[in-house]
Amino acid sequence: MIKNYIKIAWRNLLKNKVNTAINIFGLSIGISTCMVILIFVRYESSFDHYHEKAENTYRVVQHNQLPDQTLYWNTTAYPLASALRNDFPEIDMVTQTAGPVSREFSIEDGERDLIRFEESHVLFADPFFLKTFDIEWIAGDFNTALSDINSIILTEELANKYFPEHNENYQSILGKTIALQSKDPLKVTGVIKSAPGNSNQRYNILIPYEFFKINNPYFSGNWSGNYQGTTYVVLQNEELRKPLEAKIASWKKKYLKPEDDKRISYFLQPLTEIHNETLYGSSPGGYILPSKILFTASIVALFILVIAIVNFINLLTAQSISRSKEVGIRKVLGSKRRDLIRQFVFENSIIIIGTLCISVAIVSALLHQLNTNLSIIDLKLQFAWSHIGLILLIGCFTILLAAIYPAIVLSAYRPIQALKNRIQLRGTGNFNLRRSLIVFQFVIVQLFVIAAIVVALQMNYFKNESMGFSSNAVVMTPTPEFSKLEVFRNVLLENNNISKVSFGSGPPMAVHGFQLGTSFRRPEQTVEESLDAEMKIGDVNYLDFYDLELLAGRNFTSNKETFDEFIVNETLLKSYNWTPEEAIGKKIQINEGQATIVGVVKDYHNNSFQYEITPCIILNWEYYQNQAFIKIGNQNYESLAMIKEVWEDTFTSSIYRYDFLDDAIEKEYVLERLVFNGFTIFSILAICIGCLGLFGLMSFITSRKTKEIGIRKVMGASILQILSFFTKEFMRLVALAFIIAVPVVYYLMNLWLEEFTYRIDISIWMLLSGGLITFIISVITCSFQSIKAALANPIHALREE
Repeated sequence: MIKNYIKIAWRNLLKNKVNTAINIFGLSIGISTCMVILIFVRYESSFDHYHEKAENTYRVVQHNQLPDQTLYWNTTAYPLASALRNDFPEIDMVTQTAGPVSREFSIEDGERDLIRFEESHVLFADPFFLKTFDIEWIAGDFNTALSDINSIILTEELANKYFPEHNENYQSILGKTIALQSKDPLKVTGVIKSAPGNSNQRYNILIPYEFFKINNPYFSGNWSGNYQGTTYVVLQNEELRKPLEAKIASWKKKYLKPEDDKRISYFLQPLTEIHNETLYGSSPGGYILPSKILFTASIVALFILVIAIVNFINLLTAQSISRSKEVGIRKVLGSKRRDLIRQFVFENSIIIIGTLCISVAIVSALLHQLNTNLSIIDLKLQFAWSHIGLILLIGCFTILLAAIYPAIVLSAYRPIQALKNRIQLRGTGNFNLRRSLIVFQFVIVQLFVIAAIVVALQMNYFKNESMGFSSNAVVMTPTPEFSKLEVFRNVLLENNNISKVSFGSGPPMAVHGFQLGTSFRRPEQTVEESLDAEMKIGDVNYLDFYDLELLAGRNFTSNKETFDEFIVNETLLKSYNWTPEEAIGKKIQINEGQATIVGVVKDYHNNSFQYEITPCIILNWEYYQNQAFIKIGNQNYESLAMIKEVWEDTFTSSIYRYDFLDDAIEKEYVLERLVFNGFTIFSILAICIGCLGLFGLMSFITSRKTKEIGIRKVMGASILQILSFFTKEFMRLVALAFIIAVPVVYYLMNLWLEEFTYRIDISIWMLLSGGLITFIISVITCSFQSIKAALANPIHALREE
């Protein structure tokens, strides 16, 4: 019997090659898209779950209460870890890290030539770090690897990079020396596997935390500041979390100054929630993906799968009339309905199983492409055996909906009507169900299309709206030696293609997650009345370089070892209701010292457009002028090559690197770009699948109304009239879908836009554009089947019995 089922199924597939291809193509798109999204969601929801102690590990986060706002920090003061370890015996484990940061390393090759490397994920960690988190060891002893202050642990990748001659004999690398910053010799004490992609701990080198403390005594001993230190604690169980937070709240006054004790609070955040929680921002060197985006992506995956299944059902039932006589004959010969259902379910399941196999190949290719396109977040998606369960689940769901329903419809034909070719499907709501499914499809299609338009316009706003400063053709590069800055500047300006050069702590807008913070107050105010501000260091050319507009006062006249002048933005003045003119000559106190306001600049976006403009103070301070900003005339190879040559001639003992400011700003919108690309792709897929659904609907309509078309043509109806006749069938469906989709997408996109301080407003033309795009594509799709039916010879239609 199975052999006969296979033979009949194969014959029907060959007989309807076009419809078979459409069935397989549409369903494979839906299944592949659904699988890729769900694999992505599962990956992004699994960060740090692989650690054995994950369920009982917490990150210590800090709330900083200011008079007008509360700041939420995922980093804490460096002395916190050792204090917790000493005073709370109920905590199983306390560990702390500093970084990750960029550092330069050097080794001698076989000919004693010095080779330099720069690594961007250098993490300073204490010995407890190796016991808290699961790390796969290749060589060395994790119990002692970080005990020596001058030790260093390499990942497998860097071990091969630094010591290629050892040919993966990692034991022989232990004891080798690597110089940090060309001065501090570090001994290799371990080789480990790189952290998995779904880890918030980003590192390729581990160096003892004690080394960091000795070389940064001010930072490591300061309770008031927050300098990128991350503290983790391991508890015996989750019930200890709240009591411990309460004890820390009363305990912290033992170490904090009274004013700091009032504003600083510590809380425990579960390790497994870090990656999907937006309140505290991304971990140093990492990124976050909000849980609501992952939930939305899961819903999108389900919708894509469902509309693909709806198409499959529509196309199969549209073909069902051609098999009505087969059903009638089988019933006359004694076949029972359950036998027919079994046969048709088997046939449809063969198509679905074949589609699943094709989808697996498509998914593997798509995951590789996704990893490549999202390399900026170090995505490492792979199709694994663990996803087989997901495939089986999707397959069973698809068979349940797409195979059984058409089989039930086909097997329900009455033999007399089937043999007389008088099948009627309109009475019991079957066709109404099909129309409802088409409306559902196009509601989803228009949701995606309109959402893509709104997201694209918001991204365009990010790209083209003025930030209040000039960022075009700006090259940024580090300046490791302050004493050589003027020499570097003068040599660069000798080239006609270099128009301006400036030095500072960073560009006007914070990029690469780097921002210097401070607090400010008037000298007569108490510390408790301090407000939060961003601190920037800029030389005398900084304002002119970035075209920052002075509203009052003057620019700096010189750089100084000890700053004595401030230039502030408009937003800072709002804290005291000063006008720009009133602010000139006023003194304010920051954490680093006191100085006089000599200039006020017009507000510029010191944060990306997701966030509001915050108070900003620019200092004339030689300290922290560790970046050079170079304005070039042409972004060509010659200009970049010249800058590199001058830099390497000036800073001979360091490694050159550069970045364009525009590129750095673009990276601040990675998450938004991901959402935009997602909606664009899903809109295209939804339109394709929706059009296949219309094709199935029109196939169904034309197959039912063949004689009616023939009669209309004989009676003189033109092709345009017949086309109009069919248009009425779907215009109502698309219009109804648009009416349903508009309030839903308007609400959802407004909800999304509320996340941005600076955003567009949704206009009626955006909604109408989405509806128009969908309508035009629908007309083109339906016209193919309609014109084909209208051009057919009416004699063939009227001859049919």
